[in-house]
Amino acid sequence: MLKLQDLRKTTRRTGDGDLRIVYPKFLRDRALAPRIDMAVRYLEAALGRTRRELDEEVIIQLFGDHKLARCIIGCLAASYRHRARTFAEVLPPEQCAALAAAGITTPSELRLWLFRAVNRLHAGFASAAERPAILREAGEALGVSARQVEQLISLDQPANAVLARMGPRPSAAEVIARFNYETAAALLANAALVRISLARVPGDPAAMRALCERAGVAAELAGRELVLQGRQDALGGWARHGARLVRLLADLLACGLPARAGEALVAAPGGGEWRFRLDGAVLADLGALSSAATLTFDAPALVDAYAQLPRLMTDLAALRRAGGAEGWTLRRATEPLILAGAVVPALAVCVRGRQRVPLIAAPASDEHASHLAQLLAERPVVVFHPRPAPRGAADRAAVLPALAYAVRGDVAALPDLLARALGEAAQHEGLARVEAVMVEALTAGVLAEPQLAERLGCAEEDVWARLALPAARAAGQARGLHYVEGFGLCTAEVLARAQAAASEVTVGEPGTATEPVRAVRLLGRRLREVTGASEGIECLIAYLGAA
Repeated sequence: MLKLQDLRKTTRRTGDGDLRIVYPKFLRDRALAPRIDMAVRYLEAALGRTRRELDEEVIIQLFGDHKLARCIIGCLAASYRHRARTFAEVLPPEQCAALAAAGITTPSELRLWLFRAVNRLHAGFASAAERPAILREAGEALGVSARQVEQLISLDQPANAVLARMGPRPSAAEVIARFNYETAAALLANAALVRISLARVPGDPAAMRALCERAGVAAELAGRELVLQGRQDALGGWARHGARLVRLLADLLACGLPARAGEALVAAPGGGEWRFRLDGAVLADLGALSSAATLTFDAPALVDAYAQLPRLMTDLAALRRAGGAEGWTLRRATEPLILAGAVVPALAVCVRGRQRVPLIAAPASDEHASHLAQLLAERPVVVFHPRPAPRGAADRAAVLPALAYAVRGDVAALPDLLARALGEAAQHEGLARVEAVMVEALTAGVLAEPQLAERLGCAEEDVWARLALPAARAAGQARGLHYVEGFGLCTAEVLARAQAAASEVTVGEPGTATEPVRAVRLLGRRLREVTGASEGIECLIAYLGAA
C-alpha cells in the first residue's frame, strides 16, 4: 500500500478549525500511458539483472516528479520484485549435488559451515589476510572454487537479488487502475471514520453485515447509510487495521453495494484530520458498479467462500504432504484483483515458485462469468465455488477454470485447474502480444527483429517460432504483413518498395571483379533508405533474391 507522504495531493482549509479537505491527484486520462509503457519496457529489459544494476533514477526522470514516480514504482511492484538466486542458477548440477551432500543448499547454510570451520581451525577468528586461504580451503573441501564460495555466501544480499516478474506483463491501463485504487486506499486505510450514502437499501443487508463481521471491521448499516470505523494499533497507526477496511469496502462494492457518495475522516500524518470526499469516480476506482453493471458478485456466496477458505487451505496442505499438490501452496490474499475496468474479490493466491494464480470469488451469473473471462483473458485465475457445482456450472467452467469444493477430496482437482489456467493465460498473452506487434508494424511500416524480440518477450532466435503459429500467420496475412526472418516484420507496401529498389540496382560493366560486391553494397544502402532499418538488411537482400 502506498504511503500518505508519497501521494500527490493538495489540502484546503475549511471553517471547521483544523479540519482540511484533501484532494489527491488521480490519473483520469491516458496522458501518462506512453511513459508507463516505457517504464514497463525498461523493467522488462532489466529482468534477470541484479538490484545494483537497476537505476531507479531512470524512472524518476521519466515522470519528472519524485512522488509520482515513487507511486508508479509502488504500483509496478505488484508485478516486479527482486528475488535471491539459488545455487542451481549459478552452479553446474554436479557442484550443487556436492554441496547438497554436505548439507548446504542456501547461502546462510554455507556461511554457517564457514563459521564452524573457522571456529574449529582458526580459534574463531580470521583476519583479512587469512580470508583468501580460508576460502580456498573451503572450496577444495566442497568441490568449488574460492571465487564461487565468495559469490555463494553473498548470493542472498539485497544488492545481488535479481529482478523477476510475477504474473503477466502489466499494461498501462492496469497500472493506471492500480494507481487510482492505491491512492484512494492509502487515504481510506488511515481513516478513523468512513460514511457511505446509498442510493437504496441493499438487496441482502444480512450478507453485507456478515462480510463486515468477517473482516473484523466495526460497521453499521442502517437504511441508506453505511458507516465503517477505523481502529488504531498499539503504536497509534491506522493503516494496519485500515487495510482490512479498504478490502471490505472493495468487496461490498463488488457485491453490488449501491453506493452514491461518501466521505472519510483521515488522520493526517502531522496531526489533525483531513476530509476525503468519495465521489462517483473514486468509488468506481474501488470497484463500485455502474447502473448497467455487467460484473457483480453474490454476497452470500462470498461469505460462504471466506468461511470455507480455512478448510480448503488445510486440505491442500494435506494433499501437498501426500505429494499430490504438484508443489502448489495456498496463501490468503491481502488485496483484491485490480484490473482495468473491475476490482475482483480475491480469496487466496496459489503459489508455486514465481507463479501466482489468484483464487477468486464466483460471479453472480454465467453472463457475468463471460464478461469476467474477457477481462482476465491474459491472467490466470481459478474461480472458487464453496459448495457443490451449481446449475450451469458446466457452461461456466468452459469459460473460466472453476473449483467446486464441497468435500475434502474435491481439492485434488485444483492442480489440474491451475495448470489449465496458466496454459490458457499464456496462450492468450502470446496472441495478444502478436496482435499488438502487428498493429505497431502496420503503423511503422517495419519492425526490426530486435524490436520484435522485445515486444514478444523472447530471444531473437525464437521470433520466427512465435510468428509461425497458425493464428499468428493468419493474423499477419489478414493485415498484409510479411515476416522476413532475420530482418523483421514489414508491410506489403514496404516490401514492394524494397523489391523495386532491388530491381533498380544494376551491376557495373561486365568483366570487373567487384561487380557483385559493388551491387550488394549499393543495394544495402538503397534498402536502408527505403525501409528505415539497418539491422538484418542482408537477410532482406537474401529474401528478395538479390544477393
